[in-house]
Order: sequence, then structure tokens, then C-alpha cells
Amino acid sequence: MLEYPEYLAAAVFAVGGGVNALLAPHRFSTAVLFCLAVTSGGLGVAVRSAAAHPTVATVLAVTALLLGLALGLLLLADGVLLVRRYGPQAALLAAGAAGCAVLAVLGLDVVFHAVGGEALGALVIAVNAAAGYLSLLFLVFAGYVFVRGRSTPLPETTHVVVLGAGLNGDRPGPLLTRRLERALAIDAAHAPDTSQVVFVVSGGQGSDEVRSEADAMADYLRGRGVPADRIVREDRSVNTGQNLRFSAALVDGTTPDQRATVVTSGFHVYRTSLLARRVGVPVHVVGAPTSPAYWLAATLREFAAILWLDRLPLIGLSLLLAVPVATAVFER
Repeated sequence: MLEYPEYLAAAVFAVGGGVNALLAPHRFSTAVLFCLAVTSGGLGVAVRSAAAHPTVATVLAVTALLLGLALGLLLLADGVLLVRRYGPQAALLAAGAAGCAVLAVLGLDVVFHAVGGEALGALVIAVNAAAGYLSLLFLVFAGYVFVRGRSTPLPETTHVVVLGAGLNGDRPGPLLTRRLERALAIDAAHAPDTSQVVFVVSGGQGSDEVRSEADAMADYLRGRGVPADRIVREDRSVNTGQNLRFSAALVDGTTPDQRATVVTSGFHVYRTSLLARRVGVPVHVVGAPTSPAYWLAATLREFAAILWLDRLPLIGLSLLLAVPVATAVFER
């Protein structure tokens, strides 16, 4: 029988991550495999350290409890603050829900240390393994979002595609305004001896909006001095995939040798790039700045969307949860 199944799992995941890093270094699946390796190895260290060095294990447990408590309260406070400021939007409620989930995991740990029990101990190990893996993966994802959100535009960009966001009445809201200002900055940095940039404003009319996002963006750009003949409207899309497909069709029908740069919010760059590859649209994506208070909640929403879009992280979670089961079997 295998004496250390967690370490074997960690080694397998690490090898898979190394191979994936060589073949596809920029894919998120590489981060998933390395996070699985770290979590599996950490699970083995934690279980054996608790038995061999109870005092050290207690100090580490208290430290992890305090850090988790701080994170849970931060997420909960951020969610409450944003909901009070902007209303009960799904992305904002997600921050509060994530904070409650962190606090619930900590509560389960406290109950286990107070009550004990073999069945509850197995549940605590599985829950902590899942929470540790998802937390580590989120931190890596936040790093991806932070770096990719600071991408620079393509040189000699011919078209700037601005993805829609919520309106404030009949005008662009704060998020969309920042995207439009980022697009204007790209145009302003364009070399004077090259052709002028064409703006493609992409966004349909939501069920709670009085007009299409494309119309609101076009009016904003005209108000900032952009001539109407340099603005192309795409007002049918209702999601990012349609934004990209419909805008690409408009760009392809204008001039040859076009180079399109897509502007969205910084936290949305990674998922937009992933969707662009999936729908076969050859574009470069750059990000507009986001307020720090909103960034955390928005990144959590993007993380949840990536988990749904790319099922590998969830498959990895299933494999990780099999490690404690294998440990219990091999130790019998």
C-alpha cells in the first residue's frame, strides 16, 4: 500500500503542471495543476504535522483561523458596502456570499476542535482541502487579472472595440465611462501620420435599460469630439461572446489589414481573451481601470464565471477531494 498518497498526488499534479507549462504556458490550466499540487502536499504536511508536532500545529491552526477570519470579514464588509452604494447586484452579493462561506468554514473548524469525532474530522479535512484549493486558485487568478488588466494596445491599432456595460439612466455608468476614456486615450496616443482609429461601440439594450449601450456610448464619444463617421454601432449583443462576434463582423467589413484592440474593464480582460479564442476572433484585449472597492467583487464574479466556463478547475477539485478518501483507505 502507498504510505503517503497525498504526496504522490502532489507529485502527479506537479508533473502535469510542468508539462502543461511547457506546452501552453499562458493557459489557466497550468495554474490549476500547480494549485492542486500545492494543496495536496499541504494537506499531507498538515495531517502529519498535527500528529507529530501538536504545539506547532496549534499555532499554525490559530494563525490560519485569524487570517481566514480577516478575509471573511473583509469580503463581507466589501459586499455590504457595495450593495449599499450600488444596490443588490449579483456581482456585489457574491462578495458577501464568499465572505459568509469563509466564515462558515471557520465555524466548522471551531466546532470540530470543540466536539471532535471521526466522521466530523473527515468532513473538516475535505472542506478545508476544497477551501484551501479554491482560495489558492483565486489568488492566482487575481494575479492573472491584475497583470492581464494592464496589457498595452496593439501598435498601429485601426479599430478600438468598446464592450458595453451598465447605463446610468440614458448615459454610460462609471464602469462604461472608464472604458470609453481608455478607448479615447488609445486614439490620442495614435501616431498622427497614420489613419485615424475607428471606434466600434458594442452593446445592446438590457431589459432594465432605456436605450442600447451602443447608442449611449456613441453619444458620449461624439460629446468628446469624435466625428460620427468614426463611430460604428453594434447594438444587438447581450453578452461578451456576442460582443466579440458581432463586432468582428463589423470590423471585417470596413478596411483591409485591420488591427482591432478590444477595451473592457481590467478585471474582465482575461475572460474576454478566453472567449475571443473560443469564438475564433483574433483581437487583442486591454483593460480600463476599476475602483479598488469594486475590483474585489468583480474579480470574484469573473472567477466564478471562469470556473463555469472552463470546467478543469472543478474537475481538479473533484480529484483533490478524492485524496482524503484515498488516505483513509490506505491508512486502514
